[in-house]
Amino acid sequence: MQLNLIGEFRRAGLFTVNAQGKVSDWQAMPWTAGGSIAVMLKDPADAATLEKVRALLERLAADPANGIDRVLDAAALRDRGGFPGAAFVVGLKPDWQSGSSLNGPLIGKAGVGGMHGHLPDLPDMRASFFLVGPGVPAGRSLGLIDMRDIATTLARRLDLSLPSAEGKVLLP
Repeated sequence: MQLNLIGEFRRAGLFTVNAQGKVSDWQAMPWTAGGSIAVMLKDPADAATLEKVRALLERLAADPANGIDRVLDAAALRDRGGFPGAAFVVGLKPDWQSGSSLNGPLIGKAGVGGMHGHLPDLPDMRASFFLVGPGVPAGRSLGLIDMRDIATTLARRLDLSLPSAEGKVLLP
């Protein structure tokens, strides 16, 4: 399924569109990211818009039919180290994705395909990581890993340098 907050924000008057169908002014805008949606404010100090958006998101999140797993505010986002500058992030349930139609309905049928962008703590969205080859210990479980560790680990195995990588090496 698909949740289209863009159309809902337009209907709420949080942005306007000109005759050519382009956004001409905005106070708050959803930025779609697959399985989540960041909500940006034009003026982060605009308390009235912040509260209008908060009320809209709370109303939408209260209805389980909308596919919203949870709404995180800026303080929770800072604690998690993600989405700098966002006022909110709307995390969608695993079978949901974000839509981007200016005029579309709130809920619609999603296209077929893979999805990314879900909040990282959803167990249903975890993936498997297998590493096989010469010098790789057999039968070892790495457990739950941070995806940033993958590039660092592969670079070490290939004897490449990634000086700006944040991850740790998972294998010797």
